[in-house]
Amino acid sequence: MPLVLQPATEADAPRAAQIENLAYAANPFNKFLFPGPFPEPESGRNPRAEEMIKVLQEDPSVRWLKVVDTDIEPTEDNAQMIAFGQWNLKDGRQIPEKPRTWGPGCNAEACDTLFNGLARLRTKHFSDKKHVRKLTDASSTLFKPRTKSCIDLRLLQVDPKHQRRGAGKMIVTYVIEQAKALGLPMFLESTVEGHPLYLSCGFRDFDLQVVNFAKWGKDADNVSYFMRLETQG
Repeated sequence: MPLVLQPATEADAPRAAQIENLAYAANPFNKFLFPGPFPEPESGRNPRAEEMIKVLQEDPSVRWLKVVDTDIEPTEDNAQMIAFGQWNLKDGRQIPEKPRTWGPGCNAEACDTLFNGLARLRTKHFSDKKHVRKLTDASSTLFKPRTKSCIDLRLLQVDPKHQRRGAGKMIVTYVIEQAKALGLPMFLESTVEGHPLYLSCGFRDFDLQVVNFAKWGKDADNVSYFMRLETQG
C-alpha cells in the first residue's frame, strides 16, 4: 500500500473538499456550528471547492499537497487521493485575511466566535508587537510571537478510511523540511484530536483559544492550540 506525496492542483479541489467534509463529519461541535438546513447548491457546483480554488489563485503564499494511495486505481472521483494539506509561505506577499461570513444553515454567532476568533489570533501573532503569552500549564514554554516571515500549515485533512497510515505525517514532515530549508519558524493551529501528532513532530503550544459552547446547547469547550516549531538551533 505505497503512499506517495505529490503537489495538488485545482483539479484536486473537489476531492479535497470531500475529504474535509468526511474528516470533520464526526466532530461533536458540528451540529451546533452548522445546524442546517442548507440551501441546495446549484447543479454542478461545489461551493467549498470553488472557495479553495479562489484562495489558491489569489494568494501567492498558498501551496497545496496531497497524498495518493498508488494501490487504488485512479477514478473519476479521485478516490486515489486520501489526504490534503495547505501550507502558506508568509513572506509579506500574502493576501490579508478577511473575516468570514456565514450563510443559511450556519449558527453565525458560534461560527464567528470560533473561526473568526482564530483569525484574530493569527493576525495578532503575525504582527510586529513585542508581546508574549505564557500558558497556565506550568510545563509549557514561553515563546516569542510570530514573525513576519514564517511558514503556516493551514489545512491538514485525511480521509477517515485511511487515517493512521501515516499520510498526515507525510505532509507535516514535508512542510517541516521546507521550513528548515528556508530557515523559517513554522506555525499551525491544532484541534484536540490532532494535537498528539504535532507534539510528536516537535511542535509546542504557545497560545490557545477556548470557546465554551454552553450558550449554544453543548456543555463543553472547543479548544484550539496555536503551535510553533523552531527550525534553527
